[in-house]
Amino acid sequence: MSDRLDIKRAYDILGLTPDASPEDVKLAYRKLAKTWHPDRFSEAEQKQEAEEKIKRINQAYELLKFIKPSLAKASASRGGTSTGKTTIYSNRSDAETFYKWGMEQAQRKNYIEAIENFTQAIRLNPNYFEAYKYRGLACSKMGWENRAASDFRNAARLEREARKYQSAPPASKSPKNPSQPSSETSVFTSPWKCVRTLNHANWVLAIAISPDGQTFASGSSDNTIKIWHLNTGKVLHTLIGHHKWVRCLAFSPDSKTLVSGSDDCSVMIWEVATGKLLKTLKIHSTPIFSLVLSLDGQFIFSGGRDTTIKITHIAIEQLLHVLKGHSYSINSLAISPNGEVLASGSGDNSIKIWQIKSKKLLHTFNKHLGRVTCVAIASNGQILASGSYDKTIKLWDINTGKQNNSLTGHSDSVLSVAISPDSQQIASGSADRSVKFWQTDTGEHLYTIGHHSDSVNAVAFSPDGKTLISSSRDTTIKIWQS
Repeated sequence: MSDRLDIKRAYDILGLTPDASPEDVKLAYRKLAKTWHPDRFSEAEQKQEAEEKIKRINQAYELLKFIKPSLAKASASRGGTSTGKTTIYSNRSDAETFYKWGMEQAQRKNYIEAIENFTQAIRLNPNYFEAYKYRGLACSKMGWENRAASDFRNAARLEREARKYQSAPPASKSPKNPSQPSSETSVFTSPWKCVRTLNHANWVLAIAISPDGQTFASGSSDNTIKIWHLNTGKVLHTLIGHHKWVRCLAFSPDSKTLVSGSDDCSVMIWEVATGKLLKTLKIHSTPIFSLVLSLDGQFIFSGGRDTTIKITHIAIEQLLHVLKGHSYSINSLAISPNGEVLASGSGDNSIKIWQIKSKKLLHTFNKHLGRVTCVAIASNGQILASGSYDKTIKLWDINTGKQNNSLTGHSDSVLSVAISPDSQQIASGSADRSVKFWQTDTGEHLYTIGHHSDSVNAVAFSPDGKTLISSSRDTTIKIWQS
């Protein structure tokens, strides 16, 4: 289940109150699961929405199915103190809350419930060795010796690491008490601070920052595009023209025009200075999920549900080439700094590398175990990063096809990746609601920033690397500066 789904939100999803009985929870779940079953919908967009709904409904049910009714108001007035019943704590998304809850259940010999809560604590904070230790004890009580042994090993390893960081000199940036749960699962303190939060009327699906670093654009399921001043956060233009979700955006190299792709199957080209619609291209007959521009700004590479990548000349509005090879939707495209190579990430779990001049397929990377949602190429032209439904980010040598590293730490699908302009760091956004930073050469997790309240759909670095923008299904855009 999603590690940031708190109890109040789970009850809200199922349309219940905290005093609902387990039977009420079960009945509500069955009703909603039937209502939102994807097979009930014929339109692809509706099916996708239903899949997202079912995912959250399942998460809510998994969190609530073992919870006994609780007098939530009375509990809150007592400050979350324990009674004979399960308590709903005021800080429901904190790892320590679930750890304490698990301890209460273990003391009452409710070992299944204890295991559920220790697991939630671990998902919120993978370094929480005490949660591993007591989950292992609860598993042992249930006779699950293999699971218990695994938890004890993890607890011992994490405790050793915590002691090492605790005894390290100040220059190591170790926390004062790393054994305590925290929203930060790395030993480093994040230098990134949220300086501004902006809003759309619905999910924010795409972000693009202009090459000159002056503006950025956001695309939303409210069918609009907004162009913002990067430094002030002021809306310069709201672009209205698409009649379905805007999924992808790209600025021209001179920052004067913006290109957008949508579920309405159209590509639109806009003048940044005025917000005027310059051209509408009907390249695809299915929704467009990804696009990039050539380095000279003359060609659009676009991909989507039809499984192909189409190359279009902008000035003459002519489709020139179609690249075929993927067997499912093209979710992401990236072009190399020298303009010679195109990378495509697909729902068929693969990444393909294409030579732009010859239109030939050079490599296929097949090591992801789920849909590839995002790809990015480093400014050094050597490294490609990819994110997937399998919750990992993989780093590849773009020239040889060798996998250099696999980064694990997200607890839900990785939806977006961006590589800093100096190629030193990677930012990733996930359905677990967090943005994580990684060291490119070592794959080390540096720090996590997790202030979104729903899936992070897009992340982008500014050209100077000092600003990061993240956007989310929570309808917000956050501007981070280091």
